[in-house]
Amino acid sequence: MKAFFLSGLFLLLPALAIAGERVDDVLRDQRLHGYRSAAAAIERLGKADDVPGADAPLEQRWRYHSALLDLAMAGGGAASLEASMKALEAMATHEACMRCRFDLLLAKANLTVRASTPAAGRVYLDQAAALLPQLDGDPSAPAALLSAQAWNAGVDGRFNLAIETRLKAYDLAAERHDEAEQIRQLAAMTPLNADMGDPRRAVEVGEEAYGRANAVNYHAIMGTIALDLGHAYSLLDDRPHQRVALERALALSEHDPAQMAIRILALNNLSDYYLSQSGQNQRVLDYARRADALARDAGSEIDRAAPLANIGIALSRQGRFDASVATLHQAIDISERHGNTTYVIGITQELVKVLESAGRYREALAQLQKADALEADLTRQQREKVVLDLQEKYAAERKSQQIAQLSAQNQLKQAQLAAESWRNRLWVALAAMLALGSVLLMHSIRRARQANRRLARQSSVDPLTGAFNRRHAQGLLDHLQQPARRRATDPEPGAGTGLLILDLDFFKHINDSWGHAAGDAVLVAVAQRLRGLLRHGDAIVRWGGEEFVLILRDTPASALPALARHVLHAIGDAPVEFADQRVPVTASIGAVNFPARPGQGWEDALALADLALYQAKAGGRNQAFCLTRVSTGADSARLSRDLAQARAAGEVDLEVVPGPVRTLAALSEARVALSA
Repeated sequence: MKAFFLSGLFLLLPALAIAGERVDDVLRDQRLHGYRSAAAAIERLGKADDVPGADAPLEQRWRYHSALLDLAMAGGGAASLEASMKALEAMATHEACMRCRFDLLLAKANLTVRASTPAAGRVYLDQAAALLPQLDGDPSAPAALLSAQAWNAGVDGRFNLAIETRLKAYDLAAERHDEAEQIRQLAAMTPLNADMGDPRRAVEVGEEAYGRANAVNYHAIMGTIALDLGHAYSLLDDRPHQRVALERALALSEHDPAQMAIRILALNNLSDYYLSQSGQNQRVLDYARRADALARDAGSEIDRAAPLANIGIALSRQGRFDASVATLHQAIDISERHGNTTYVIGITQELVKVLESAGRYREALAQLQKADALEADLTRQQREKVVLDLQEKYAAERKSQQIAQLSAQNQLKQAQLAAESWRNRLWVALAAMLALGSVLLMHSIRRARQANRRLARQSSVDPLTGAFNRRHAQGLLDHLQQPARRRATDPEPGAGTGLLILDLDFFKHINDSWGHAAGDAVLVAVAQRLRGLLRHGDAIVRWGGEEFVLILRDTPASALPALARHVLHAIGDAPVEFADQRVPVTASIGAVNFPARPGQGWEDALALADLALYQAKAGGRNQAFCLTRVSTGADSARLSRDLAQARAAGEVDLEVVPGPVRTLAALSEARVALSA
């Protein structure tokens, strides 16, 4: 019996030896589960039993080498990239393989952007798009083109277009049941939403991408997602989640050479995190020095700039000013060699602070003048880019979009004129400081900084709606906070500041039913309607996506319900006209007076307003929840958790303001649109 078993086993051995994986099986698995690393995925493909040789059918050879090209672009190494491009080039040239030519053009577009500019890469994308009709019947080609176009738009700062294109690519991947591609599209949308000023949406998309990648063991992309989540959480000032995400990114990239860039960024971002924590200078130095060493060993000089900047800041906090100045100069030199003007400006501004702390005022002035000139030039470039983007976006739309475009252009021109005016004043200040000595140098530096802050406020507008952006609002609220705290301690406190945070109801349905151009028109129209309610000194802010914040100076809590009623009716009384259609719009609002109690910071006040907004939405939308009183002894934990409980405990007074009642015709119209 034993002899029979052994003889049977020996007969099976040849069969087992040839029963390995096939290329199609490997590719199918990668579509369903992704891969642990690009290098491992390339090695696995190369070990398949049916790797196509020179005499294999063209379709098989294209599929194999195209998959290798995708993996090489994802970090599989320069040798793999060169070999796969060479194989596809040969098939395109000698065998008229149109799909081979198409894939090569997409790869060249990507590589050209990395080496040059997005505009240079779009030349290859246009050539690939021209080939698309000849690839009819290949479902993966349109998705590949959309992904390449979205990446180009994102690098070029056209975030709206990039997200819209990513969503189309996601839908195509879902139709093909390509789970890995869906995860890649979600992962790419995470930083795009953060860069657009909508970190909440970035966290939502990123957590979904991370969870789905983890579920299918797509480890190669999880480090990137975790890194982007760390950035999104930092924008929300959610420090605990930021640290967890960054530590995940570091752990996931630890043993994959293809993810060296992720590891460097994770280390540097952890050093950024500890810069925000008091008494953590040594941790800042430890993480930043590890990042710098890895970047140096990898031969990536530009990746050393940020870690060196953090090292310089930490050294200055330890009182080691000479070492700090030398390190910051090194970071600036690297940034200048690589043409990264944003890095140069930011690091130079940190250098000015260090020089001031060291009493080296003349050097501080020289660096401040340099930063001001660079920032003015960058503002001009951004102005030109925004104008071109707006012209491209609204060229084919109706008069309402054209008005929004002209409004944004005028505001940007005003910012340019203001920048010129303040540059002239800076030169006058320079002459005065050189004449009067170091005491007046210190005074002039303060004046120049005030000028820079004013310039930043004038140029900090959302290009679509003309409202202030989130960064400007945070600066304004910081400015209001100290005076507000003084009023809160007076025996007869002043009116305070009204904070209204509003969210457009069912905005996603508007985009889905009428298109994103209609959604943009709604945002522009809402901003215009809100602007008509404001007094001099008030501010309207596009907080992110379809969220707006109104900052109303000298507004008592008792006035909030009436103001919220005006806002609800201004938005909801009339639909927005777009392309001969009537788009119904309503909003939900949370309102609070700041400071609601002594010593309250604006972040806490805005969090209360956001909680009130949440309850307004949960209660049916098209209404406002206004906090008209918060008791001094209110339980902070209960306030941050449930306003209804706080109200029942007598800690707050909460007034609900209903929105406009819609007519039967309008309700019918809205119901049809939202169900379409």
